Amino acid sequence: MIKNCIIYRYSDEFVNAWKIDRNRFSDNNLQKCLETASGFTRRRVEALMKLVRNEELSLEEETRSHYVITYSCEFRAPKLTAAGSPPPFVPVSFKIWLRENCPFVISFDAGRKLSGGAIALLSHITTGDPSSIEHIKLEKENFLKLKDWVLADSHVAGGEIKHVSMRDVEQDAIKFKQITLNAPRLQDSSLFNQLLDSASAITSLSFTTPQLGSTSRSLNCRINYWGSLTIYTPNLLDSEIAELVRILEKVV
Repeated sequence: MIKNCIIYRYSDEFVNAWKIDRNRFSDNNLQKCLETASGFTRRRVEALMKLVRNEELSLEEETRSHYVITYSCEFRAPKLTAAGSPPPFVPVSFKIWLRENCPFVISFDAGRKLSGGAIALLSHITTGDPSSIEHIKLEKENFLKLKDWVLADSHVAGGEIKHVSMRDVEQDAIKFKQITLNAPRLQDSSLFNQLLDSASAITSLSFTTPQLGSTSRSLNCRINYWGSLTIYTPNLLDSEIAELVRILEKVV
């Protein structure tokens, strides 16, 4: 089963200021977020309130590396046609990991809009500010660090680059707005390396990790610049996700 994740992080102002108070998880909702929000954050919370209702965050478990939180709500289904009555609300739930001793927060198997309500609520519960958790943004240097880890000679079994999408690439006196390359073992291509050097930005990277220490197998993954991480390897274990997240923490 494909695992879709979105990686967030606490902003610099709150990276060492968030805390878990179990009492704050009860009787908390986006309406209370709205009471402390202003400006753009207030407008964002108001927009989220049109999409979700009866929202609830539950602190389920504390492991050695992270808190496991369940978010449940009724989410307005996408509108399929321009005409007709508003689409119905449907019950949904998904998991969130709040990493201990680091700024990372990860939502699982929820789109950006659905995750947005949960993250705003978690921000409010842990810091009192619904905007304290934000999307990560991977710059070119972060992607290059990730590539270097995937291909490092120190691994027992090395990884592989399978796809890259780049923006503003200058080649042969032409500036390309976007170039995408797809092939096994892209790292062996001189063209891949040339274009990577001349690109202003990298927007997504698909790769196979080296063998992980937790299970001695590799993961097939894709990550884009705003923190969407897809893991295609079946029967994924929590220990594998945790190990991959620890790697990403080092490159972001």
